[in-house]
Amino acid sequence: MNDALEIANVKARYCAASDLTPVDPAAALSGFRQVFTEDVVGDYGFRVFEGFEELTGFMTTVVAGSSDWMLHMVHTPLIAIDGDHATGDWTVMSQMKRSGSGQIDTVIGRYADEFRRTENGWKICRLRFERLA
Repeated sequence: MNDALEIANVKARYCAASDLTPVDPAAALSGFRQVFTEDVVGDYGFRVFEGFEELTGFMTTVVAGSSDWMLHMVHTPLIAIDGDHATGDWTVMSQMKRSGSGQIDTVIGRYADEFRRTENGWKICRLRFERLA
């Protein structure tokens, strides 16, 4: 498999793990271990999370606690590879059913990620999300 496809698959596994957070936070955490470096930085526009524990703690408690389900759909990947470092940009639409109200919310935005080749393959070392709507 070539590097660009491996990186796209890492992002797909990130989306799958994110979608698990409301229904199975433990499985989501296991999935995040496969896609994030220990020193990952996550910038969601309202706060920067530093390190695996801080980022995934937020995702598996706050996000999981506010939604009954989530569905991430990423599109139009633009992947650039430079040795053991890469960047990947995606357009994303995510839908979620809010706990309690049952309201279906749609979030549209862009991801700008950085990847590092590790002994266990490509992993996300920096994730930035910009919400557009």
